[in-house]
Order: sequence, then structure tokens, then C-alpha cells
Amino acid sequence: MKYNKNILIIISCILVLTIVFTGCAVKTEAPAEATGENTEVKAEAPKELWKPDKAVALIVPSSAGGGHDNAARVFAKCAEKYAGVQINIVNQAAGAGVVAHTEVMKAKPDGLTLGQASISLVSDQYLVEGATYNQDSFKYIGMDSTDANNLVVSTEGPYKDMDLKEFVEYAKANPKKVRVGVSGSWTNHDYTRHLLEQTSGAEFTRVSIKGGSNIVLGVLGGDLDAGVPYPSEIKAQVDAGKLKVLAVSGEDRSSFWPEIPTFNENGYDVNLTVWRAIMAPKETPEDILEGWRDIYEKTMTDPETIKEFANVGITMSHKNAEDTLRIINDSHDVYKAIIDSGVVKK
Repeated sequence: MKYNKNILIIISCILVLTIVFTGCAVKTEAPAEATGENTEVKAEAPKELWKPDKAVALIVPSSAGGGHDNAARVFAKCAEKYAGVQINIVNQAAGAGVVAHTEVMKAKPDGLTLGQASISLVSDQYLVEGATYNQDSFKYIGMDSTDANNLVVSTEGPYKDMDLKEFVEYAKANPKKVRVGVSGSWTNHDYTRHLLEQTSGAEFTRVSIKGGSNIVLGVLGGDLDAGVPYPSEIKAQVDAGKLKVLAVSGEDRSSFWPEIPTFNENGYDVNLTVWRAIMAPKETPEDILEGWRDIYEKTMTDPETIKEFANVGITMSHKNAEDTLRIINDSHDVYKAIIDSGVVKK
């Protein structure tokens, strides 16, 4: 019995020691918060967006000095900061924008050739023989500016003391005598002239000239009685007292000369304004488009860009690619209705 008792004591001691050593062998980890270790999951590095590695060509459908040209030069100058390369303006006024738009459509889709879309983009398909593009032939980066059309006369001509209604009454009493300059073939200038005729009963002699800057020269030189240019094309001459603005299109007065009433305020329903957008060939890869849209956003939100647009008399319009396409499609519907009415001559 004594022997069995000793055996039980020995077994009991072995079990106790086994439990003690096993417990010591278990590693107990303190919570990360207690050890001061960083438990945050490291965020992935931002995706590196595409950027051009060579100089970029921005094809503009107008001659130098016009509203389209001025807007394109401001955008190009300010976007170079974020693109990291030079952006060269290529003026191509031939065919009233047809050649420029066709060149962009056929350009290599490598992000090194962009274009400036004009309103003729939506109407050329109906008016210009051989035009092979429409608003769906391109991919859009964003809209850069919008402008009202301005009816102007010389301050040294026979209309210098007239207001808009007096000018219209004179034109109604003298059909076809008043020569009004418009840029190209049925651009935004032309539609504005047409709407003024339609809503007032006046009948002007339409004079088509390449570029708004040449319209200004025609009015100043007496070759034209009036013109329908954009603010940037006339701001310097208006400020110098050489041109007089009779009215502006759109629903609101111009921020550049707020004292001048709109056509609507005078009883003439003329609401058209012009837009300008930056576009790329349709086959441009998505990563390149994403890169350009990032450059566009940074450019258009830069205070220096806002300042530069104001300095040249252009109303900046910051619209992303989706909104730009919507506005262009809406414009297509408006202009096609005018074209379908039969008043537009090719």
C-alpha cells in the first residue's frame, strides 16, 4: 500500500509539471494597440496617368485672332503646365472648319493631336458636300469656353447714334441695304443673323468672311455696316471706343459690357451662344483620354486659367466630357431644326 501511494504521488507531480511547462510554452501575443505597432493597411500608390512625351498639335478651325483662336491659345498656354510639353496651335480656316475637323478625325490617335470643336461640327453633315464627320466622330476632353454673339457697328459710321430697334427699323425700311458680316458658312454668327431677321422682319445682305477678326476689320473699314463677332474679337475695339455693341445674344447680359441689353430684352428671340470644346480622334485609347481629361481638369480649375480667359474677353466654360457631349447633342437638335426649315443655303 505504501508503494502504491508513492506511485500516485509521483504521477500527480508529473501531471502538474506537464501543465506548468505547457502553459509557459504557449506564446501569448499582446494586441497591436498595446505594442504600439502600426495596424493601418498601406494604400496603393496612385495610378500614374498617361501624359504626352512630345509636343502636341491643337488644330483650330479658324484663322488667327478670332474667338476660337483666342480661346484655344489660352487653353494651350495654361495646359502646358500640366501636360509637361509644348502645345502648338495649328490654325486651319479652310472650308470654314471642314478641313480642321477632318484632319482631327483622321489624325493618329496617340494623344499628340487634338482639335477644337466648333458649332459647325453638328451642321456640316447637312450643309457641306463631302463632310464625312458628325458629333459622334470624336471623343471629347471637355468644354473650354462659351460666348455670346454681339451685333456691332462702327462708332464713326452712319449707325453710330442708333440703338438696336432703330437699326432694325432702318434695315426693314431698306431691305438688303445693310451688309452684315458673318464668319464662314452658316456658323453661329450666321444663325444669329438669321434669327434676328426671322424675329424682326428685317432683311440684311449676308457677307461671309473667314474669321471674326476679319469681320471687325470690315466694320471698322466701312466694307460692312455691321458684324456679329464674339466678345474676344471686339473687346479691344469696344474699349477703345471704335466699335459700338447694339445687343448680345443669350438669356443674360454680357459680363464684359453689362450695360448693353440682350436681343431678348429688345423683343427679339435670339438666344444662341457658341461653345468650344477640346476633342480627340474617336479611336484614341481610354488611358490617353483619361490622361488628357486629368490635364483638362487641372487646367480649368487653375486660377491663372480663369484670369487668362477673362483678360481676352472669353467666358470660360468648365464642362466635363459627358456634359460636353450632351450640350453638343442638344445643339445638333436646335441647328438641325433650323436647317430643316429650309432657310439655310449651302
